[in-house]
Amino acid sequence: MNQTSNNSNGKFLWILDNGHGVDTPGKRSPVLMDGRQFREYLFNREVVAKMIPMLDQMGLRAHRLVPEENDVPLSTRVARANKLNKPNICLLVAVHSNAYGDGSRFTSPRGIETYYYETSEGAKKIAEMFQENLTQITGWKDRGVRRGDFQILRDTSMPAILTETGFYTNREQLEYLLDSNWRETIAAAHVEAIKEIEEMGPKFFQS
Repeated sequence: MNQTSNNSNGKFLWILDNGHGVDTPGKRSPVLMDGRQFREYLFNREVVAKMIPMLDQMGLRAHRLVPEENDVPLSTRVARANKLNKPNICLLVAVHSNAYGDGSRFTSPRGIETYYYETSEGAKKIAEMFQENLTQITGWKDRGVRRGDFQILRDTSMPAILTETGFYTNREQLEYLLDSNWRETIAAAHVEAIKEIEEMGPKFFQS
């Protein structure tokens, strides 16, 4: 898969951050009795890998920020994103799944959250659009749009959001998150939000 789609019809270049890597500590569910275990880096990569051809088919531009399997430092990811923002009008979406507790046992929190950095009104608008689409399409609990002081949101030079789609420490949601077909649904929900923002273009941020 190409790191960047070749379409030129989109109004924005969507930077898709599939952070975490095979060597990132934690970021995994308890091991199930049948040996299955959720690894967040695989989930993030699969959702982004499903999003890019969907966007390409719509004629929209996307760039996969982390093609590597290893854990790329946040400072490197921020630098990569900021370099792309100079010749393009970029928006960044960091794709994640959530956890509660230390990961050693299943816990009750479930649902979807979307984060933005507190000083970015543009990112807040994007976060609201993604939260609406993610919760409506999945039917999962709406845990709200939240402020987050994450480096990928704070230090990037474009509006940036981070989605937390489901809790892999919730036993019921884990079954969905492990399902490749459900990951396709999650990818499609992200793409639907992108489509709605693209249809409005820069006017989206003025509404």
